[in-house]
Amino acid sequence: MFELSEIDIDQQTFSHQQESIRPINEEPRIIIDLNNDTSTAGTLSTTESSVSSSTATSKSPLPYNSNCNSEPLENLQNYLQSTTKGRALLALYKDSGILDNSGRRKLCNLLVRRDLDNDPEKIIPSQRILSISQEIITTFTKEHISTYFIPYISYGPTFKKAAKGKLLDCFNNRRREYKLAGIITSRRSNSGQFTILPPGSNVNKSTVVKEEPLAWLKNSSDPWYMVENYWSITESYRIQEELSAKSKGSVGDYMKDILCLKKPPEYTLMLKDFCYIYPQNTECLYEHFPIYKTKILELAKTVSTTLRDATLKHIIKESLDLASESEETSSLAALLVLPFLFSPVSSKRKKCNTVCWRPSKIEMRDGFILHIRSHAELQEAISRRKEKYVKLGLTLQPMVIVVGPKINEISQYFVIVDDTFYELHSIVSAVDCCFKVIHALNAEYPTECLPIWTFIQKAFYKIKTNYDTEYVTVNSLISDLGIHE
Repeated sequence: MFELSEIDIDQQTFSHQQESIRPINEEPRIIIDLNNDTSTAGTLSTTESSVSSSTATSKSPLPYNSNCNSEPLENLQNYLQSTTKGRALLALYKDSGILDNSGRRKLCNLLVRRDLDNDPEKIIPSQRILSISQEIITTFTKEHISTYFIPYISYGPTFKKAAKGKLLDCFNNRRREYKLAGIITSRRSNSGQFTILPPGSNVNKSTVVKEEPLAWLKNSSDPWYMVENYWSITESYRIQEELSAKSKGSVGDYMKDILCLKKPPEYTLMLKDFCYIYPQNTECLYEHFPIYKTKILELAKTVSTTLRDATLKHIIKESLDLASESEETSSLAALLVLPFLFSPVSSKRKKCNTVCWRPSKIEMRDGFILHIRSHAELQEAISRRKEKYVKLGLTLQPMVIVVGPKINEISQYFVIVDDTFYELHSIVSAVDCCFKVIHALNAEYPTECLPIWTFIQKAFYKIKTNYDTEYVTVNSLISDLGIHE
């Protein structure tokens, strides 16, 4: 546990109607310079009087103090014009009138590198991030400042909002990279000011004994702020020590060992682990899948005309016919027909190394996304699958289940991990969650749909690992869809 005596927070705080000091265990994203009278951070307020009329815009209610003594910014327009990537962003915005998520990420990376490249341990006050955000919406007038930074605000002792935004995330991710590379050797300067830390980090984290917080996680799941705090403290230890040795046990053992993971909302903890492992790939599915969804549906229609199996033709046609019902239905349809674009891969028993199972395309689809008609079928479907895997010498891996009479009438989306069901709000979020959980737990892709998950990993998440298997059908589909790895 951390002691408050380690931190000197006695002069400045963010305020809303009254001053309130935020406890360190409630600061999951950023620790800000708060203890220097001459600090550039200034005081952020949500009252209207703190908003400068010369800088406020109708697009954002966020405060912006034009009188703060923040570090002067180079004119953003001039800076972008001086770099190749910056000129490309300006040209893209001029042509389309908007920045997409990829453009926003590139913009944030450019600005963060500008601030940190010469001094990786540089102190980044919150007001600096807010000023950079203001520069962005001045240059890209259709952008919202809240996309890039929302400062921490306290509404009193019982209601607080953490700082967040794309620019803040980018600063945090860059510092994480510098730390892992050994470029950053310390987090606290001699003046007692604090620099920005990676998401979920806490003060003096490197000196914390990991075993005690991990033991707490194995035996407790409340209160939630302590779960998040200890989860962040132990992330490196859990991922490198606990899960790297998982070959001695299984995903089920790990799930049973960590008590808080048995509660349905706690899949978010595993998503944080994925973010720790792959900080640059957290939104990739949401960015890339919509671009190629229509192409997948069109290609499935073409492939169905070449099939001899009437059952497979009917299954594909049923999904394609309903794809136009809604955006959500078209996403589900595209993902359900995806398995039919690959060839099945035979699995082998580890003990005798002989071919034992060549799954059908329907088995590939069901291993990827299992569609059941009602909630009453849920437990029975999982039981049958477990029995089947036992006979094949396999174990149940994380998978997606959707519930509803038809694909345009889906009522629930689940990701099952061991015996725990996590409920999501859409098919894309369910697939995204399942993929991230598999990687966060160092699990395996379900055997029958290895090519499908490998395609999603390579085509959408742009992730390559030392354990990847090359599949001709995966590489062919990536080429057919015009995806650049």
